[in-house]
Amino acid sequence: MTASPDRPPVGAPTPSRHSRGETYEEFLSRVYMAAVRLGVPSRSALRQSGLSDADVDDAVAELVERGMLSSSEDPDRWFVVPPREALTRRMDQVERRVALTRATASEVESLWRRAMGDVGQARGPAQVDGLAGTVEIAHRIAELHRSATTRVWWAVDASVAATGLFADLAAGSTRLSVREEVQVRLVLDSSLLGDPYALAFADRARELGHEVRVANGVPFSVLMTDDKDVLVDLSRYAEDGDGSFGAHRVTWVQALSQLLVAIWDLATPYGTVLTAGQVGEGPPVVPGRLPLGDKDARVLALLATGASDKIIARQLGVSVRTVERRVRYLMEHLGAATRFQAGVQAVRRGRV
Repeated sequence: MTASPDRPPVGAPTPSRHSRGETYEEFLSRVYMAAVRLGVPSRSALRQSGLSDADVDDAVAELVERGMLSSSEDPDRWFVVPPREALTRRMDQVERRVALTRATASEVESLWRRAMGDVGQARGPAQVDGLAGTVEIAHRIAELHRSATTRVWWAVDASVAATGLFADLAAGSTRLSVREEVQVRLVLDSSLLGDPYALAFADRARELGHEVRVANGVPFSVLMTDDKDVLVDLSRYAEDGDGSFGAHRVTWVQALSQLLVAIWDLATPYGTVLTAGQVGEGPPVVPGRLPLGDKDARVLALLATGASDKIIARQLGVSVRTVERRVRYLMEHLGAATRFQAGVQAVRRGRV
């Protein structure tokens, strides 16, 4: 309901409260503003503003139900609830309804598509849904996690929406919870190794038995659930998430699932990054192999993810210059042309 100072024209047809459409909301706004102007509205005063008895009965009953007017001992006289209190309460009610609608939209859509079968796929009005803003993207990511029944595959870059969700989780949110039987595969871009909230999310995922890997150069965030719904999150490139979308078009799901498989195959297990070179393990004793200290093994594991020197230095608690020196040493002794190649060679040869 939006407030409008205009009076309803005399004799204008009044929409029924059962219609609940936009016209009815405008009608209520006009009646409410007339009541506010009157201070203590009465039936006779509202009649003078152009309302019939039927209009008064209809509008007042709805406004009392919404907590914007209250009854008095006189059945033809009412009190206006202080607008700041009444409108704040009304906004809270509307926001709760919107939040509930968002939370159930994905599940309801899934139920509808299952009921419609092939017809639903052909006639569905929202095979591709544009997502406006990081808040809506985050809502959709959370909805897909909650509604998944078999599988969640998620490759995450430095998405504004995703990193915001990770921060919420650190504050105690459960928005990314999934059913116990759902298979989860998570790939973090190496740029997220410097984000403590992203690492906390990855650690929690591993504790729950989910598969977690780290990849270098994830082009954009992609989420797929149950092999039928995908979300492309481009909020890394634009804070308003311009171009981001959700889809359940079969060909798009198939194409993006292949991208997820390729990213997964090229990624390094997150456990390797965490445990390589931990104190007490020591390097494997194999003749002819490059002897590795604890930190060198960790450096190689991080190199395999494409982590920068700055991120490696932060993870190891050493200076960037120290990392640069050790990387040059490791590349030279492994005969690697690039730093990434050094890390991959070490992982494949079992050196970390």
